[in-house]
Amino acid sequence: MAALLTVDNLSHRYNAQVSLLFASFAVTSGELLLVRGPSGCGKSTLLHLLGGVIPIGSNAGAAVIDGQALAALTGAERDALRPFVVGWMPQRHSMINSISVLDNVLLPVALARKVMAADRTRAVDLLRALDIEALATRRPAEISVGQSARVNLARALLTQPKLLLADEPTAALDDESVVAVASQLSAYVHGGGCALVASHDARLRERLLAALGTRMSERDASQ
Repeated sequence: MAALLTVDNLSHRYNAQVSLLFASFAVTSGELLLVRGPSGCGKSTLLHLLGGVIPIGSNAGAAVIDGQALAALTGAERDALRPFVVGWMPQRHSMINSISVLDNVLLPVALARKVMAADRTRAVDLLRALDIEALATRRPAEISVGQSARVNLARALLTQPKLLLADEPTAALDDESVVAVASQLSAYVHGGGCALVASHDARLRERLLAALGTRMSERDASQ
């Protein structure tokens, strides 16, 4: 099976002193790659590059998602990959405080097309699976950081994207919530999704490894 995501010596330079290099790898549909490493090692930068949030510079390697070379895309074309090709869960959770949790989950779809009844049903199902259905009518300011993380995961999974990018999805969660997140990530992969998860959470690693077995691979961000 052809890889959905391929990376070839991708690099990024923040300034004259800081340059990050990510060696080549590939991930196919039905697989999850866990990128490990402590804070500051480049995990978030990698996901920002793959999510199209940060452009890939000239002579900075290559990344191809679903046959599209990111370096050749305009900013608008990279943005258009989200949310249907790429589901994006950044480490810093962002929601609109003036609308409900449920509407925040639906927001990426609402910005792209009309929200359908099936979208609302799936959004509620995801909130229920992540044990936060009771928060659906609340505003983001009324929920905790850990609850916000699960809301953002639900939003990233809503469209059943071809590729899921999740940055530290369990950083602020208790053990019970880690189980719920690992379950949803595993279900997504078993359903044919391709996932790249950046995390240094040993609890999440253990749960994913138990659920996915050989469908999961690991590498350090610096390799």
